[in-house]
Amino acid sequence: MPLNPAEIRLIVIGAMLALFLSALDQTVVATALPPIAKDLGNFALISWVITSYLLTSTCVTPIVGKFSDLYGRRKMLNGCLILFMVGSALCALAPSMIPLILARALQGLGGGGLITMGQTIIADVVSPRERGRYAGYFAMVWGSASVLGPTVGGFVTQFYGWPWIFWINLPLGLTALLISNNALRKLTVDRHESRVDYAGVLLLCATTVCLLLVLSLGGERLPWASLGMVAMAGLTLLLGAVFVLQQIQSSEPIMPPHFLRDRVIRPITITIIVIYGAYLALAVLAPIYFQIALGRPVGEAGLLMLPFMISSVITANLAGGYTRRHGRYKRPPLVGLPLTIVSVAVLALTATRASAPVASGILMIAGVGLGPIFPCTTVAAQNAVERRHLGIVSGAVAFARALGGALGVAAASALVLGLAAQALAQIGSVANLEDLAQHSLPPEVRHAVAQAFSYMFGAVAAALALGLWVFYHVEDRELANHAPVAISPTVD
Repeated sequence: MPLNPAEIRLIVIGAMLALFLSALDQTVVATALPPIAKDLGNFALISWVITSYLLTSTCVTPIVGKFSDLYGRRKMLNGCLILFMVGSALCALAPSMIPLILARALQGLGGGGLITMGQTIIADVVSPRERGRYAGYFAMVWGSASVLGPTVGGFVTQFYGWPWIFWINLPLGLTALLISNNALRKLTVDRHESRVDYAGVLLLCATTVCLLLVLSLGGERLPWASLGMVAMAGLTLLLGAVFVLQQIQSSEPIMPPHFLRDRVIRPITITIIVIYGAYLALAVLAPIYFQIALGRPVGEAGLLMLPFMISSVITANLAGGYTRRHGRYKRPPLVGLPLTIVSVAVLALTATRASAPVASGILMIAGVGLGPIFPCTTVAAQNAVERRHLGIVSGAVAFARALGGALGVAAASALVLGLAAQALAQIGSVANLEDLAQHSLPPEVRHAVAQAFSYMFGAVAAALALGLWVFYHVEDRELANHAPVAISPTVD
């Protein structure tokens, strides 16, 4: 039975609220870490409050997509919301650091699933030609969560206590559950003979966890060239190879090998890993550049990043409108990415002498060019598969973004610290860039760090150029004008 406009509207609102919850919880905890460590003790483990969520949320994204194809969107969305809310409650009630870390891991299982389910459900009820607009809305959700997260976390922690950054997830999660549950009952499940590929699930989780541990611990807890890091990297490669071989032989793979032969999905996946890694390197490290190289306080550094976030959200929405009008998805990124590459290259050349407002303006121009790639890659990937694979491909897109982001931030951070290592030796051991931002640096060290950031921006520009080259080879297929489940009229 086709869904009516009111039901579609409820589904969209519920999906976006679920996505907002997951996006917010990736940033809201950061400003609460010092009070958490003060109350719960065991400061040496504080980074695992973030890392445990990252590990589980990344692992689960492709798995939830596959399961939703087999068992239905409503069951999986409800299950992810319940897991997320239970994890949030356990976080708020945690009596010590270890239970908090375990509760964050449980919360990540739900949060990672919400990312996949939000995009998959929209793909069910909205035609590919209309999806670009909704992908633009999702970009707005991510952008607002990135900006609001640290601010909300700091405000709530200061006036109500850190447990309330977790308690507020319960009413929001219940609202998302109630809004979309009834309407989602009408979404049919494409029943087909299948079984859960448990071996693939375990191998994917093991490979992802090992890779993220390498990226999280390398250069901070363990030197990159240490025996432990080399062994962990080798284990990651071995598990990855076994996973690929197992998926080729599986009758119901988590990541279908034929995706890698598709002239849209293969280059889109590589594009997402490369460009989202470059984007997140800018989003995470540019505020630290403002603090260290340009000497701006942390609050002002956040404000200086607003033009970058806002401009990318605006052009993401404009690109979504383009795909709706023209039924094609390649042109907006092909026009926008060269602008981003040039602007980041300019920042690389001027990083040691630019003023904070000028650097912020250059980043704003970079955001203008970056915005279109996010809705266009999502729409292209979903348009390339039949409905029974929508969950898988949406999970693959979310997984590629998470993986690319982790790789980009780790590589950019290691590059800056490595290039500035000699100058930083004057101030003692520095575990990461966040620690470095807390130091009062002499002028010569500050200049050396600024020079290191200039090389980092140059590397980001090169990565963006590589991403543009890969995206150029994506096949530009016409977007279908009908929804997989319902004939979707315009929902404003």
